[in-house]
Amino acid sequence: SSSMLLSEAEVQSARGAWEKIYVDAEDNGTAVLIRMFTEHPDTKTYFTHFKGMDSAEEMKQSDQVRCHGKKVFSAINDMVQHLDNSEAFLGIVTPLGKKHATQLKIDPKNFRV
Repeated sequence: SSSMLLSEAEVQSARGAWEKIYVDAEDNGTAVLIRMFTEHPDTKTYFTHFKGMDSAEEMKQSDQVRCHGKKVFSAINDMVQHLDNSEAFLGIVTPLGKKHATQLKIDPKNFRV
């Protein structure tokens, strides 16, 4: 497997930290989405079914927001599992990036968010 720019220790450290967050994937994924929508309200426009939700509490209770939060965290989990294999890592990230750029038409500035 081709290695990335991370040392074995860094990979293990990242996996250890991520494991603690991933234990509560749905709650934590939901919290991250809510924070993004709150701090960068324009990002909510990409999610037509979230548009009517204004309060963080409302989003927190939404099955759709919770489901998407879990989905995002599952994708990140796949990436974390492949931090030591750049080919496999890129195999996950590249199609996701393409989908968000071309199919979902996400403004490139939002990739930084």
